[in-house]
Amino acid sequence: MRFIFTRDNLKKLTPSVRPVVANGKMVGLTDVDEPKAYIVSDSGPNTPPGLCLYVGTKRKTFYLQVRVGGKVTKVALGDYPRLNVNTDDPLTDVRQIAGDVRFSMKRGEDIQELRAEERGIVATTLGHVMANYLEQYKKGKDPRPNSVKAIEAAIRRLNPWLGKSLRTIGVKSVQEIWQRIAEEQGHRTAAEQTLMWCRAAFNVHIEDQQANRNRASFDGELLVNPFNIARRHMRTRAELEAEYEDRKVRNPLENTPEKLGVWLDALWAKRQRNRDAVDYMLLTLLLGARKSETAKLVWRDQLLAEGLDETEFSVLSLPEGVECGQVTFRGTKSGTTHSVPLGRFATWLMRLRQQEQPNQLYVFPASSKNPKTESAHYNSPREFVASLRSALEKKSMQVAWSDYAASRGAEIAASVEAQEEFERRYRPQWVFTMHDLRRTFCTVAVNIEGMPYAVVQQLMNHGQMGNVTARYGKPNQDTLRRYMQKLEDEILRHATVLPRLDGEAVSEH
Repeated sequence: MRFIFTRDNLKKLTPSVRPVVANGKMVGLTDVDEPKAYIVSDSGPNTPPGLCLYVGTKRKTFYLQVRVGGKVTKVALGDYPRLNVNTDDPLTDVRQIAGDVRFSMKRGEDIQELRAEERGIVATTLGHVMANYLEQYKKGKDPRPNSVKAIEAAIRRLNPWLGKSLRTIGVKSVQEIWQRIAEEQGHRTAAEQTLMWCRAAFNVHIEDQQANRNRASFDGELLVNPFNIARRHMRTRAELEAEYEDRKVRNPLENTPEKLGVWLDALWAKRQRNRDAVDYMLLTLLLGARKSETAKLVWRDQLLAEGLDETEFSVLSLPEGVECGQVTFRGTKSGTTHSVPLGRFATWLMRLRQQEQPNQLYVFPASSKNPKTESAHYNSPREFVASLRSALEKKSMQVAWSDYAASRGAEIAASVEAQEEFERRYRPQWVFTMHDLRRTFCTVAVNIEGMPYAVVQQLMNHGQMGNVTARYGKPNQDTLRRYMQKLEDEILRHATVLPRLDGEAVSEH
């Protein structure tokens, strides 16, 4: 039975009726005594020969019959109503799909093999998608170790959902992930990052699927990314900034004698016992660098002596004479190579360090004695930062107690209970992290009178790809060196125990 398929007449076909056809069109329906399955064929213009619809008791399915050589092959295209006619969508219009499949079969393509591939796509789980994304990221251009760790952490958090088929993941699954991590476990940032990585992994999977559609039998439809709805849970930039302000997440050191000055003095006082940590923190501050960037620096002279490729390392150069040094960071967060000059004090400190540790490749070699330590260079000094904070807090609390006791009289000053109560109520004054050193650098820089914004942006290595003027108008190295010296002098201005430099001569302040 042949007639022109339309959206209206296909909707009316059931096993309980039979179509009435006249002049190649369905003009009505007639009831039957006993419902039975049957097949009708499409005779519409530009319809691939062999397109038919099986009307069964449970479903209606489109088929295509194609003669290849002396053999007629029957292929299922998909079920109605997911597939239909006149949809103007190449993914759901059965006539377009049938034409593509017929062309593939005439070329000798093995449709069953392609359908098996599609069934594999349908059976793919979230775990497969995440693992594939991680593998592709590792093999991609400039994979970041921190990003690899973040993806691995996201996969661990997704453990209850890793075995779910992609076809079963929708709004409910996304909501479950958010509720489990953000609400039940109380880790909103971790939940946002996890869903972000899921969205990225799903997008890569969909791109791979689209790239393989030329080989598909069009048995299934392209996936959509269910994790796109996660955006409704994400905090906006304004909300994040407000939350950071409320929680005091960002704590640059104030450029005052009581803050930055005291901090520098306390840090330098610890150098005799821990030179690596003190030099590492000082250089990070004076360069405005990220902690990972400082940690990976190598001596350029030693690198060349060992015959290594300079373009694969972040290097620190110390020229002969009185010239100041230069640092070139590679593999930065912005993806660019970043060159920044050293000031006089930073240059003197690095010359001193090179003399104290000759023949080392890394400016800050690994300090761990554990033979299983994988890193060849120094890492963030968490324990040292904690001890520095503790020492500063202890001193600040003693000063605060002395001032409080003096204002309340001798009786309070002699009271142990009063002092314990004061210490219990005392709020920490020295809450800082390694990244706060970079924030301190930037805060001091923008408050120096006459410091051009372009210089600050260049020293901080903030991305400028969206600013055409900034890309063409970068300050040269002489300009950067001049302002870097002003910045270094301002940062060290309030320190009282750091060595003072007079040319190359060093004197105690």
